[in-house]
Amino acid sequence: MDGAARPEVAVVIPCYRYAHFLREAVHSVLAQTWPNVRIVIVDDGSPDDTAAVAAQLIAAHPQARIELVRQQNQGLAAARNAGVRATASPFVLPLDADDKLHPEAIERLLRALQASAADVATPNGRTFGDVDRPLRTRPVTRARLVANNCLVYSSLYRRELFDRIGGYGPIKPGYEDWDFWLSALEHGARFVHVPHELFGYRKHGATMLSAADRQALRLHATIAANHPTLFAPWRVRLARRLLQAGESASLWLRLGMLLTFLLDRRLRLFWRQVMVLRATNMLST
Repeated sequence: MDGAARPEVAVVIPCYRYAHFLREAVHSVLAQTWPNVRIVIVDDGSPDDTAAVAAQLIAAHPQARIELVRQQNQGLAAARNAGVRATASPFVLPLDADDKLHPEAIERLLRALQASAADVATPNGRTFGDVDRPLRTRPVTRARLVANNCLVYSSLYRRELFDRIGGYGPIKPGYEDWDFWLSALEHGARFVHVPHELFGYRKHGATMLSAADRQALRLHATIAANHPTLFAPWRVRLARRLLQAGESASLWLRLGMLLTFLLDRRLRLFWRQVMVLRATNMLST
């Protein structure tokens, strides 16, 4: 079959301090049932032996299309952007260096995307490592996506969507994906849900996402300010005021952002932020 029937999928793997996990991630891509895959490893100025491990993988699998992109440390969003732009593949699947794919992940996601003429195909997953449990998601709707990042980052999407959006924005840490998917929604993207465990999310110690939770008020404000057409005007105004105030933001501004978590039914996040405010003496016990 020709390239049109079996289009190339680029799996972009940024790596920073995760050289010890990189082989497992790459091997999970090499084990894919889909035959037309390109792997782009992005060494984001990693201080470990990421480049050496990548070179070993390239040498050990000469028939595979594995390439290494190196750059100074710029963060996850910039690393993903560099990896995507290093290829001309019509489909992209991001994968972090500490995670892995089910062998049928690309094939199932791509078939679902093509059958539905969607722009993004998103799977269920499973955590592994410190915690082993299903990672279930639901079909993406505007309401769900505005309230929460309701899909896994390792979702297959069309390269033309990436180009329309302009890539991942610099918001960090941990909310780059939500920001990207909201931009996709603003550009009219259609999402299809594939209810199979096709993605493995490693749980190990403190993660970027857990670090992001500690900054959730600022990050949620940034999300609302970045996407004013998707959020209620009062939320956008509140978000902009909180961002403008920075660390000197009043308790009332912070409580206003906390209220949005309740409105979005983010109860766990709400209580975590209450504990953060208590720990910083913003709330009396």
